[in-house]
Amino acid sequence: MTSPIDAKRLRKVAGTFATGVTIVTVLKNDGSVHGMTANSFVSLSLDSPLVAFSVREEGRMMQYLAIGKAIGISILSDQQEAISNQFAGRPDDQLVIEMENQQNGARTIKDCLAWYATTIQSMIPVGDHVMIICRVEELDRAEQGAPLLYYSGYRTIAPV
Repeated sequence: MTSPIDAKRLRKVAGTFATGVTIVTVLKNDGSVHGMTANSFVSLSLDSPLVAFSVREEGRMMQYLAIGKAIGISILSDQQEAISNQFAGRPDDQLVIEMENQQNGARTIKDCLAWYATTIQSMIPVGDHVMIICRVEELDRAEQGAPLLYYSGYRTIAPV
């Protein structure tokens, strides 16, 4: 029998996989935006256009998610680290985050590197998380800019 994997060590090892940083946003019942920083984002399918992210089962985001709900997914540029921190629970009271309204009701971060306006198609419990699978309704990307990356901390891409 193998010993259980230590969660802190698992997180540290997982942090060596370089990934982009996204902000997932949803409208609350009062019309305000709730969001979270996620690097668990993945493109699943081109036909049908599907993307996914995961949310901790006990995370605050879960109370706002339901099948059919509009979700915004913003891929951050290397200039938006403060926005990532804000949605990761390290708020800056001076930071103003501008949002854009998408046709399906999703909200995305203004001037992000790329964005998806999606609708939740399914929610699948997986361990202590829930995999949220979303159908892409609209999307766009900036013609210039570099991604904010996470690799054992924030990183950017150096010129080749």
